[in-house]
Amino acid sequence: MEKEPSIVAIANVEFENSPSKINFLKDYPETRIGDRVLGPYRVGQEVEISLWIAQHLVELGYARFRDGEQLALNTLSTIAYRESLSGLRQLSRLFPSFYFQARHLLKSLKMQEEKDRSKGRDFDKALNLSRDIATKRMKKIASVAASTEPAPEITSNMTVEELSLYNNIRRMVDSWSKEILEVEFQD
Repeated sequence: MEKEPSIVAIANVEFENSPSKINFLKDYPETRIGDRVLGPYRVGQEVEISLWIAQHLVELGYARFRDGEQLALNTLSTIAYRESLSGLRQLSRLFPSFYFQARHLLKSLKMQEEKDRSKGRDFDKALNLSRDIATKRMKKIASVAASTEPAPEITSNMTVEELSLYNNIRRMVDSWSKEILEVEFQD
């Protein structure tokens, strides 16, 4: 029996296929990828293509992501600060691909660190900020999910991964509550 893919795996596929804008740094010839034709592209041309193709072209040095298209360390710091200011039962709004982009940033910084040890500080900072954001949000989500009050305002600010966590906790709490109350009332 095959194991069902995790919400993270599903989100990864969705975001890898989402459109992303890149600017070409050098000419790129027409290339066939399966039944799809890519290019030709000229220096300076901005193109919107699937993220996985864009990442490959960036890694090969043909293009760069448009500014603001990818999560950067300074944006991560801003998000962490915003999350620390929000209340106990409030989540700041994140862009839907936040965790996907955080994973991508961490992988990228780790690869840079392997080439240049001075980049280790950036990786450590990004890892600590990412963990801090995830932990703060997880605690808030668990608190709201365990509550008997519905919280549509907080769920609207959740990413797909967080909504999955919320629903799982909510189901467990509901099941547990029914079970203990049934046993309690049978005596």
